[in-house]
Amino acid sequence: MSKSIQAIHLGIPREIEHGSKIIKTSIFKEPTENVVSIHSTGINGDTQADLIHHGGVDKAICAYPYEHYSFWENKLSQDVGSSAFGENLTLIGWLEKDVHIGDVFELGSAIIQVSQPRHPCFKLGLKHKQPRMPLWVKETGFSGYYFRVVKEGEASLANELIRIEKRNEHPTVMEVNECRHNPHATKEQLEAMVELKELALEWQEAFRKKLIIK
Repeated sequence: MSKSIQAIHLGIPREIEHGSKIIKTSIFKEPTENVVSIHSTGINGDTQADLIHHGGVDKAICAYPYEHYSFWENKLSQDVGSSAFGENLTLIGWLEKDVHIGDVFELGSAIIQVSQPRHPCFKLGLKHKQPRMPLWVKETGFSGYYFRVVKEGEASLANELIRIEKRNEHPTVMEVNECRHNPHATKEQLEAMVELKELALEWQEAFRKKLIIK
């Protein structure tokens, strides 16, 4: 199977209804065929509405495997549309089970590194009108993942995502997901996650808290 970029998406905050409230979200993104500029905290033209839970250097670029789209369309009995998970990069051939924390990729003239799984929030449920979506993502491990930017640059659909450093000694994105959501994760497994320096600090801290109550 070829490994490539199926789509690049950008979005700006929009207001949507959430019960009796109006909230802002950037989960609705549109595809672009233009060359995009990649910087340390994201892609030019893509703006986060919630800078506490989204964005930042460890969540500069969100990626999601296109292979999961058919699963979710069958699960939801509906078309999930483009950027179904609010991702910037929809990828072909780069699944959570095949990508390791710390793997380094070339994207056009930019260099990016896998930093953490994507942790689903309630806005994903709002996007698909299914409040159980975050739970289903945790159960399947079909979360997608984030990149940090090692070297700024430019990219487009004409480029391929090329892995230039593979960290076989590190857990895959799927394995990190499984450890976080497994109530029976061992002390040794949790300690390994805490000590994984390429893993985003937010996730290291989540594992540290699980270790304290172990």
